[in-house]
Amino acid sequence: MQISYIILAHKNPKQLKRLVERLQEPWTRFYIHIDKNIHINEFRFELKATDDVIYLPENYRYPGIWGDIGIVKATLEAMRLVLNENRNGYCILITGQDYPLRSNHAISDFFQKNDGKNFLSIVQNPDSWNKHYLDRITKYKINKSSQRGHFLQLSSIFDSDFYDFKTLGKLNYLRKTGQAKEISNIFRKRQFPKNIEPYGGGVYFALKMDLIQKVLEYHEKNPKFLEWNNYTLCADEVFFHSVIMKIQQDEDLNLERSLTYVNWDRPSGPLPVTFEIEDLQELTKASKDFLWARKFDVDLDKRILDEIDEKLLA
Repeated sequence: MQISYIILAHKNPKQLKRLVERLQEPWTRFYIHIDKNIHINEFRFELKATDDVIYLPENYRYPGIWGDIGIVKATLEAMRLVLNENRNGYCILITGQDYPLRSNHAISDFFQKNDGKNFLSIVQNPDSWNKHYLDRITKYKINKSSQRGHFLQLSSIFDSDFYDFKTLGKLNYLRKTGQAKEISNIFRKRQFPKNIEPYGGGVYFALKMDLIQKVLEYHEKNPKFLEWNNYTLCADEVFFHSVIMKIQQDEDLNLERSLTYVNWDRPSGPLPVTFEIEDLQELTKASKDFLWARKFDVDLDKRILDEIDEKLLA
């Protein structure tokens, strides 16, 4: 069975090379998007493009600003490239900071045994969105810069949140920084499109190629949904889930949770957890239910990848 990996990367070219080399098999192919804000030459030097390693062309690269629409656009372009190459089997979305928890043959065997299932975690449905998540789709997310978390969320005059002293500061900021045109958004209540319902969840998926085709077909027939999500915070955690659940209305997609292990629950430190050597036991336990984990950073701790190679992948 063919496996097509879409990899979104923005740092550590040597780590990306290690990931690709670890996953390379006759049945795998890699479609790599390098953040448009990052020089690509070092990545090309470390990992040259070959028949099974394909970089998205320059005109299909997007800024990978955290929580921004560029991630969605990059993923869609990579999905289209995979589809145009007539790949079958599964399409997997990971990042350059992921790493497998099982061997390539074990991953292949898993998909052989579970052929027909699609894997994507959906944890918010139309009846369960609390205020924290509703703000993502009811307020306008506007970047202050390309730095992680450097954005503001603007309410419209139809929302009670608008009538807060902080709103004045946001409007003044937009005026002073040359983004005054964004102020006009306050006169438009932000409502989710009527022909689709809002769903959300984890980003990383493993989808059958026929579902990849249906997602792209929906996007091509409804391009305004992507445009609407220009103002969605973490649009990649909303766009694909909503489209896939729209498709699910007409057919059973046999959806199950994501196969990428991510720890969002540690009580201290930045989240998600960046795994280090002391986390090997946690990852060993996770390997029973997951195929990959994120995230890792060789600048922080390379030993954990060495231990995974030796203890889990050998």
